Amino acid sequence: MMKGTFVMPDRHILLASCAALTLLVAACGPREAPIPEVPETITPAADAAEAAGGVTGAVTTVLDAGDGAEVVEATLEAPANPADAVIETPKGPMTVMVVMDSSGSMWGQIDGRSKRDIAREAVRAMVESNPELGSAGLIAYGHRRKGDCKDIELMRSPGANVPLADAVDALVPVGKTPLTAAVETAANALRIEETRATVILVTDGIETCDADPCAAGVSLEQRGIEFTAHVIGFGLSADEGRQVACLAEETGGRYIEASNAGELSEALESVAEAVESGPPEAATATASIDGPESVEIGASFNVSWEGPDAQGDYVDIVPKGHERTSGELSYGYAREGSPATLRAPGEPGDYELRYVWTAPQGRTVLVTRPIEVTEADVALIAAPSIGIGEPLTVDWRGPDNPGDYVDIVPRGHTRTDGEKAYAYTKGNPDTLTVRVPGTPGPYDLRYVAQAADGRTVLKVLPVDVTETSVDLAFNPAVSLGGVLEVDWSGPGTEGDYIDIVPRGYTPRSGEKSYAYTSGGNPLELKLPGEPGKYDVRYVLQSADGRTVLKTVPLTLNDIDFEVKPSTASGVSGETISVAWTGPASDGDYVDIVPRGYAQTSGEKSYTYVKADNPLTIRLPGAPGDYDLRYVFVSSTGRSVKAVRPVRVTPADVTLDVPASVAAGASFQVGWTGPGYANDYVDLVPDGHTRTSGELSYAYTKKGETLTLKAPDDAGAFMVRYILQGPDGRQVVTSQPVRVD
Repeated sequence: MMKGTFVMPDRHILLASCAALTLLVAACGPREAPIPEVPETITPAADAAEAAGGVTGAVTTVLDAGDGAEVVEATLEAPANPADAVIETPKGPMTVMVVMDSSGSMWGQIDGRSKRDIAREAVRAMVESNPELGSAGLIAYGHRRKGDCKDIELMRSPGANVPLADAVDALVPVGKTPLTAAVETAANALRIEETRATVILVTDGIETCDADPCAAGVSLEQRGIEFTAHVIGFGLSADEGRQVACLAEETGGRYIEASNAGELSEALESVAEAVESGPPEAATATASIDGPESVEIGASFNVSWEGPDAQGDYVDIVPKGHERTSGELSYGYAREGSPATLRAPGEPGDYELRYVWTAPQGRTVLVTRPIEVTEADVALIAAPSIGIGEPLTVDWRGPDNPGDYVDIVPRGHTRTDGEKAYAYTKGNPDTLTVRVPGTPGPYDLRYVAQAADGRTVLKVLPVDVTETSVDLAFNPAVSLGGVLEVDWSGPGTEGDYIDIVPRGYTPRSGEKSYAYTSGGNPLELKLPGEPGKYDVRYVLQSADGRTVLKTVPLTLNDIDFEVKPSTASGVSGETISVAWTGPASDGDYVDIVPRGYAQTSGEKSYTYVKADNPLTIRLPGAPGDYDLRYVFVSSTGRSVKAVRPVRVTPADVTLDVPASVAAGASFQVGWTGPGYANDYVDLVPDGHTRTSGELSYAYTKKGETLTLKAPDDAGAFMVRYILQGPDGRQVVTSQPVRVD
């Protein structure tokens, strides 16, 4: 019998917000100065330890459960008044730590408000109505770095001066959800082997760092002299909640789901009362169940039941002798009626059917009944329900003839064509994957044998394709430039993507920006180039085509753009400095174009704004009136955001050339001018206009007097000064010379 309490007012709230829990932890105490990149070490001071029940000395974190969590070390700071670090309860003093979720998913919205903002208000209200909890410490996770499972930080030691709610307000959602490691970090910091301690976890997501919260709960219960973990799941589905509720149940705590702002406030208030009053008295109830004595592996079967039918009650199947109220192989909620439909496991053997009651003291097994699972010649073993578009893993038994396959069809479909999806058994020994349709409803999974006389359906297994849980979490109001980081949950099947479209846009093409979910989580989407109202959408790619599963509004705010040249006019080819204002998005640049030129290509000169501010840019070589522009690069292309006029004046250049030279002779030319890199003086036939095909040339960098060679044929020629500008070569001046 488990001593934890499982409260589930709604089936979709089981996990109910790792992020909210993280926020709660962060609010419980003053924010210590963080050490970037380097986790802190929890070392309670000796004087505080005596008042708080013996917490003393440096803590070395140890994982006994082998749950995969990467526990972070931290140091508890002694409060000015040691009595402030504890909460008085009927059983004596207790230290409390709040663990608050600040992962990227906390940007997700409920009723038009971010979960981050809802959690902030709820924590503040909890402390105002329960001042004792203001002494709690705070640990946050996912608030500093993206993709880092060690982003766990002690924000406030128990009894510290900084108000808990203020510490929570400082959190900005960013990263992953290492909730298991965060709770273990808190437990180690509180020295649960030596003192009474409670952890309150607020989370809006499930574990994302390959750790097992259920195993952690078992380990913490074994280690602690009186340790309790309460878990609040904020916005979690029922199935998600089952994955974290065990953390509370294994330690005698409460799991409470919350789907909106009001329920989160109520959940925090309930937890606060549980901390102060201790565990409830054990209640009793009776139940009965009736099911088959044996079933084949993978088969669906019904179990009739009578019982309390409390919110969260369920019927499950577990291995014989399994005592925990987690780790079940299949289950059905009592609220869905009697009989409950279960799915037999894929391994033959002895199992038990159970009615599990959500009692005040936690999930409690009221009755069991034995059931035998037997082998089968042809079998399909798969989940009884799955979200739209997701890949369905199928374990199979069958003849495996050439051409045999497993398909999925609408419920009751009898023909051996018209399937929604299929996979051949050949090349997929024992296990294969079928992608389910993108339309919810009842379907059949079938084993179809290919024989000489045609196809035959050998086995049919019902599968319900359900609406899937999809969420998009991001900062709902951002400014032009850069990227939008989107934390997402959903099927994540091949071809799924997240896009940005104008507000209310419904076609599934023509998006302003997109990124495939295969690119990871979170995703980065380049923002459009114009401010306004947009929608961010999750688009499912399934056998039925594309379906928009989730739409969340985004406001894109305008920003200032400006360019300020150091001079309003300059000499051909001169380098000037330009101060600029803008987002400096990847690819943004400042360019120079002819006056009034509107295109964002064909510029005469440019410099990327990733350079210094002010940046430097060369004026064109051709004199005239130009525009200096800031060109903004976004997901929708390039756009001109700021323009300033600039004038280019001719360079002052002279040539000192002899009137005539002998054929084939070398002669000297004196020059004055800008002498830019790659400027040169050349000799060409009289009337030659191109800046190539010269007969002789010398770069100006060789000195103020250059040597050219006359051609062997007599005639009229020209000596020219060629300026090499960013827009090409320009003939600045020329002088005639005759070759005799």
